[in-house]
This record gives sequence, C-alpha cells and structure tokens, in this order.
Amino acid sequence: MKPKKRHILRRILTGLILLVAIPLVALNLTMNFFIPKTTSEDYSDWMLETLDGSRRVIDVAMLGAHDAMTSDISFRSKVDVLSADAIQTGFTGALIKGFSVKQSKTQRSTTSELLARGVRYFDVRLTYEETEGVWYTSHSYFSRPFSEDLAAIETFLSDHPGEFVLIDIQHVYGIAYDDAEGYAGIHGLIDASGLFDRAMRDDAGTALSELTYDDVTLNQTRGGVILFSKFSIDDPYVWDYATSIRSAWPNTDDADTAFAFLAAETDLIASGDALTGNQISGYAGVDSRQGIRVMQAVLTMQMSGGGILKAIGAWSLIAKARGFNAALIGRAEFLTWLAAMPVVMVDFADSNHLAFNDEVMELIVSYNQSTEI
Repeated sequence: MKPKKRHILRRILTGLILLVAIPLVALNLTMNFFIPKTTSEDYSDWMLETLDGSRRVIDVAMLGAHDAMTSDISFRSKVDVLSADAIQTGFTGALIKGFSVKQSKTQRSTTSELLARGVRYFDVRLTYEETEGVWYTSHSYFSRPFSEDLAAIETFLSDHPGEFVLIDIQHVYGIAYDDAEGYAGIHGLIDASGLFDRAMRDDAGTALSELTYDDVTLNQTRGGVILFSKFSIDDPYVWDYATSIRSAWPNTDDADTAFAFLAAETDLIASGDALTGNQISGYAGVDSRQGIRVMQAVLTMQMSGGGILKAIGAWSLIAKARGFNAALIGRAEFLTWLAAMPVVMVDFADSNHLAFNDEVMELIVSYNQSTEI
C-alpha cells in the first residue's frame, strides 16, 4: 500500500477511535460541574428546640434522605449485581460505569452530616457482600458497611437527647423477606450498634398512630429511634412496614409529572383510600393516616432511549435534585402536600442550592409549631 493511502487510512481510523472514545470518556466523568452548597446552620437539635412533647410521631414533619447512605459510591465502587440492572453489569456496565454511578448516587454527605443538617428519616437499601461477609448499603453499587452508618446514628443520638430518627430498611437485596437466617445478620448489626436500647418497641402497648414525641425520647431525655422493615420475621424492636408506612413512588424523570403525582397522592390519602404497605405486592394495609406517610419527591431515570438521553443531559441525580428540590418547596401546594405526607424524602437532601436546606427546615419547623393535629 502506498504511503499516502496508509496515511489517509490512519487518519480515518484515528478519527473513528476519537469519535467513540471522546463520548465514552465524557459519559464516564463522575464529577459534578458545580460547587455544592451546604448550609452553615446546625440543625442537630431542631426537634428538641421546636417540637411539642404531645405531638404524634406520624404527624411530625421532617426531612428525609432517599437512598440515604450512598455518598461513598464512586467510580471505584464495586457493582452490586443483586440490585443493579443488567445494563450496569458485565462489559456494558464497564463501558458506562461513570454514567451509571451518577444515576445511582443520590446523596453527597455522610450520615453524620445529614443528621446535622436536619435529616431524620433514612431510606436504607442493603446487600450482603458474600466474599467479605459484610452487609453494605447499596444502590446498584456498594457504598459502605451498614455498621458504619448505624454507629454514626448511635453517636448522634447519644450526643443529642431529644432527637429521634426513623430508619426505614426499604430494600434488602439477595435474601427473601421471610429468611430468618439472613435477617438475623441485620438484627445482629443493629443490636451491636446499641440502637435497640433507644428503639421504640412495637410490643410496648402503644399503637404507632398514638406514639408521641415524648414517648420516643422519654420526655426529651434521650435520643430515640424507630426502625421499620418489610421482613416477616417477628422482632419487637422493628415495626412492620406493611402496617406502618405509605410510600408511593412517582417513577418519572419529569418534574411536572412528579408534582401531579404528589397532588394525586395527597387526594388519595385524604380520601382514606391510600393504604400502608403499598410497596408489598398483593397486600392490603390500613388507612395510611394511621401511619408514616412519605413524600417521595424524587426524579428517576427512565430506562428508555429518551429517558437515557434526558439523564445524560441532566448529568447526575445529584445535579438534577438541586433544581428539583428548590422547585418542590416553591410550589404553592407544598404545605398541603406536607400535611398529607410529613416526611419529605429527597435526593441530595442537604443541598442548599437556592437555599433549599435552610428553607425546607424553616417550613418544617413552622409547620410543626403552627399545625394542630
């Protein structure tokens, strides 16, 4: 082959390689191109300072963190094949790992930081990593050992009597919810953390609908915790999700659709037709107004061509949440939604972009103090 033709072929080949390589590199960048804003305020004692002792737990408005313990997910994280979609595993998963990580990491801050910024509800997802023999927090990728987050919560509650935390073990991957042996591992972790000593038991003779702030905190003298799970294993320290929580998911990447969903959910709760345990297939729960109602104010990537392109344009769930969170509390209907669903669960829960963290905490405190139940 003549030198001139070889040169042309090399240029064509180089161009083709660059045509593939540049988008792949860009797709796999995991940094966010903004300076994350967090509040300078300390909300570590907001419950102690603002709540009335007789307020029922189910009526306490609070900030919640969706996929709360994912802040350690990074490009270096190991894929969790039990919770990941097929496209996130194998060769394809390796090609798009950076993009996939950006769609899996929903919080930037540690559990200790989220607590200091006012978060009191934690949506938890767990996977047992068999090679290490460790329960990890996860969301398509392993984040960190669950024991670290339990220790952080225990330390916080020890340092801040009068505060209480809701821990919702929302999803557990790799074992069935009737697996007593698998559940024993989770129970053992919580027991070892010391949190059961602070836990409000479900066999204490008081229904969840009647529990007060003073009940959970022993008249504001200790830090308290209420734990929930979908396991059918009887455990007096852990409340049954099926009869305790309503948490409906918009499953959309469109803000207006999500807001319309929250409005419809508010109406459904007011009618009495919204039942607890809605995430358990075939289960008919109780009137959700007798339990914890979670406002799932999150946007989710849609696994379609258009949905993936939209996610690429939005860059990451963290980036998307910055604008969505601020828009959420700017809605005229927000306080109506808050009354129906007092747990405001969001991605990037401590973002202070457009003053979200400070403003949502102000709204939460004001609502709790001004609203008689």
